[in-house]
Order: sequence, then structure tokens, then C-alpha cells
Amino acid sequence: MLDDTALLSVDGIHTAYGRSRVLFGVSLDVRPGEVVALMGRNGVGKSTTFRSIMGLTRPSEGRITFKGEDITSASPNRINRLGLGWVPEDRRIFPELTVWENLDVAATHAGPSGQAWTVERVVDLFPDLSALMERKGGYLSGGQQQMLTIARSLMSGPDMLLLDEPSEGLAPLIVRAVFDQVKALQAQGLSIVLAEQNLDFVLDLADRVYVLEKGQVRFHGTSDEVRNDTDLQKRYLTV
Repeated sequence: MLDDTALLSVDGIHTAYGRSRVLFGVSLDVRPGEVVALMGRNGVGKSTTFRSIMGLTRPSEGRITFKGEDITSASPNRINRLGLGWVPEDRRIFPELTVWENLDVAATHAGPSGQAWTVERVVDLFPDLSALMERKGGYLSGGQQQMLTIARSLMSGPDMLLLDEPSEGLAPLIVRAVFDQVKALQAQGLSIVLAEQNLDFVLDLADRVYVLEKGQVRFHGTSDEVRNDTDLQKRYLTV
């Protein structure tokens, strides 16, 4: 059932790659200003949920609405213009473009929120990028690429950001820096959906958590409920 108060509502979607079904009736909602986490082991459907929301892999059943508009069959470009930003797991920066060019190519005068993200504004959030403006994306470290990918997504002025495994493959010090930057976005009121396996990273950020297993939501509750339920963690979250 769709939540009329939600910024994003995903209602019973089924998604497949060819004949291989991945999602089986996934439902979730995100309200304005919330941080909501999708958790689960590799291969449970977190990234496919994001791809379905962004119009990259369309669901065969179910409905997705954003800001009251049905986007189930909308193009990725339309969805982005409505105010949904996506930070993919594989980052997808332009390796032959400089950091400044990667940011500039995504820039808009003002996003749907009415607040324009300028290069100066993202550098305030990601100060490590300041000295890298003329460096090509392909020569950045993994942590620098992650910061650039988030910064580039912000340049379109999103009302909601989908973050897919932002801490994966990063050194602990860099993970902490990315955490602090996401926390700063949360403090600015940006709605965020976070797909992540790092339990500490998630539980210190998220208001609510959806746990996926085999393409279905097995649990929905608060971060504190997940933190205090060791049986849930062992069953669905630990390796």
C-alpha cells in the first residue's frame, strides 16, 4: 500500500533480468528528510531495487511513486530531473575528464529543491577534492572517486539520494570521512536511501532499516531494533 505522506513509495515490485527473477514484491517508503537503509548480504536485491527505482531495470509488477508522480515506467533522465540522484556501487566517473569536468557536466542551475549545488558548495562538503580539480578521474584513489561520485550526484540538486554501498572497498579512515559527509547531508535535510553491508555505518545514520533476503523484505524497523536483535543480524546480515 502506497504511503501518501512519503517522498518515495515502492509498492510490491517484481523485477527480473531476462528469465532470472530478483525481486519478489519489495515495498518500502521514504519520507522527507529521512535516511532509510536497505541491508542484506550480497545478491539479495539491494542494487536491483535501486535500478528499478531509477528506471534502469523496470519492474514487471508493482508501482513506484516519487513526489506523488508514478515513475514506474519513466525514463532515467525523467526520474533524475524530478530530483532523484543515484550514486552507483561502481561509481561510474568519467576517467578521462578532470574532477572539475566531472562536476561541471552534471551541474544544473538549481535542482527540484530550488537549491543549486555549485562546485564551491560541494568542495565545502568534500574539501579533499579542492586540490584535485585538474586531476583526471582515472587517477583518483578509491576514496577520492567515491567522494567525487557523491559530489557529482549533488550537482543536479536532488531531493533524494540513493547511495549504493558507499563504504565498500574503502580504508577505515576514508569510510569515516564518507560517513561524516553523508551525516552532513542528513543534517541539511536531504532524504537518503542507503544500501550498505557495514552495520556500524548504517545504524549510526539510518532512521529506519529494511532487511532483504532472496529478493524479499524480511524485516522493517528502526536502527535500534536492528542493533538490539542479534538473532536478526546472524540470520540476515553477517557473513
